Amino acid sequence: MMQVQRLQRVNWVRVGNWLIISLLTVGIIMDLAASYIGQLGTGNSVAGLVSHELLWVVVGGLVFFFFRAIDFKRVIQLSPLLLLGAMGLLVLVLIPGVGVSVGGASRWFQAGFIQVQPSEVIKLALVLFFARLVTKRTQTTVIAPVLLLTIICAGLVLIEPDMGTAIIVFTIGMASLFVAQVPLRKLALLGVLGIGLGVGAAFSSAYRRLRLLSFLNPWRYRLDFAYQEVQALNAFASGKVVGTGLGNGLANWGYLPNAQTDFILAVIGQDLGLVGALMVVLALASLIWLIFRLSMEVNGEGEKIFLFLFGTWILVQTFLNVGAVIGLLPVTGVPLPLVSAGGSSTVATLAGFGVVSGIARKAGIGRG
Repeated sequence: MMQVQRLQRVNWVRVGNWLIISLLTVGIIMDLAASYIGQLGTGNSVAGLVSHELLWVVVGGLVFFFFRAIDFKRVIQLSPLLLLGAMGLLVLVLIPGVGVSVGGASRWFQAGFIQVQPSEVIKLALVLFFARLVTKRTQTTVIAPVLLLTIICAGLVLIEPDMGTAIIVFTIGMASLFVAQVPLRKLALLGVLGIGLGVGAAFSSAYRRLRLLSFLNPWRYRLDFAYQEVQALNAFASGKVVGTGLGNGLANWGYLPNAQTDFILAVIGQDLGLVGALMVVLALASLIWLIFRLSMEVNGEGEKIFLFLFGTWILVQTFLNVGAVIGLLPVTGVPLPLVSAGGSSTVATLAGFGVVSGIARKAGIGRG
């Protein structure tokens, strides 16, 4: 009771909502700064760019309040349908002529002037379904379905190819077995086997192998495989402590590929300096801490498991993105939650936070 009262005094819902709004706002501003020059150079409308980003945030906001308003038990009852739909879309996106191929990857559907990425939806669907599954099955009977679904979904995502999301899917599966109290020895064995299969798939292609290993010596491959990493490091170096000013760095002129998506943190580090980049990372870390803290305070088993799995998703995705941008990890192509441009990612993440907010509201946490 004392722990809940402590969370009430700091008003979890209000703090969490302000952090989400702040990250979304920073994301829109920095996405515009990263894309502004490119839009002018290609003759595209800057107003159209702003409208596009705002549209996704508005849609994400509506989805947030939709999931916040629905009782959690109702949400996980519908999770099998959401999972089946998401898996169906993962299959459809791989069919030539149905999915949109960009840069050799088939990850999107084109719907008018927007693109939808099913692999972002599968993360939310798995977190919800696994939360339901773990509460209904015993420790021994939960292993097979979790492993099967994890392998199928991670495999479909890997075929696109999208290694970063496949890693997140695998981690969600392992985290589900962990909260199901599968013995650590068995969990470790499954983890090693899964990592081995992932490494084998990654190294099966010479291009992917060089792309992944180039981070060990980025300057050697600075003109090809590690071009993004080197340009991101240059952006951080030019930003120093307080930054070059909004829109003033070289990354804003197209020297850094995917600046507004996977490498938005490098643009923040360039324009707003080390201070700005650390504030964004701190805001994300605070959100993740609040999710895990809330998972320890709520009473429902399903709610606890969902919060733990959702927190794991956001933690791993943030870790993969930040690690790649600062050169500590290979580039696996995942967006920075709530900050990177990308409508599907924003909407799926806000849907998850909507569920989190609904759980906190029903538990009476953060009303003070």
